Amino acid sequence: MASVFNEYALKSQYDTSIYLQNLFLYGYGAIFNFLGIVGMALVKGPDNVDILQGLSKATMLLICNNAAQGILSSFFFKYADTILKKYSSTVATIFTGIASAALFGHSLTINFMLGISIVFISMHQFFSPLSKVKDEQQNGTLELVEPDDNHRSRDSFINMAAGANDEATHRVGSDDRQPLLPR
Repeated sequence: MASVFNEYALKSQYDTSIYLQNLFLYGYGAIFNFLGIVGMALVKGPDNVDILQGLSKATMLLICNNAAQGILSSFFFKYADTILKKYSSTVATIFTGIASAALFGHSLTINFMLGISIVFISMHQFFSPLSKVKDEQQNGTLELVEPDDNHRSRDSFINMAAGANDEATHRVGSDDRQPLLPR
């Protein structure tokens, strides 16, 4: 539900820059975290508060990685859709598990392998041309429909992600501020 709400919030203000939207989104988080630090300083005393206590270089890299993932998610919500964002997160988790097994010797369990197969079968079904088949009620036949909004690419998952910016183009002419909305 949170993903759907985030997508709605980012797309409902389509003419507002994604960078300004991210500033407000993460600005509120920074304000609330700052208030938490101030509250902790009031309770423990200002000399006893060290917000970087226990952080190593690896932890700082993890924090930067998660921050970048959050910003990337907002681009997915604005220019693609929630389903594509979930698929990208899932594929990233799969690659992380495989890299962990290759680099650190962790074992891949049968549950992990079953999960990978379910994800890839699901992705195949979602991006398959057969997913665009529409049932015609008039004559009871099935026909393949080409979507106008290009949310599902004919070619591949990569082309779909690369084509997500097609929705972000704007009309050139009398009023440049009006977005070109899908039909």
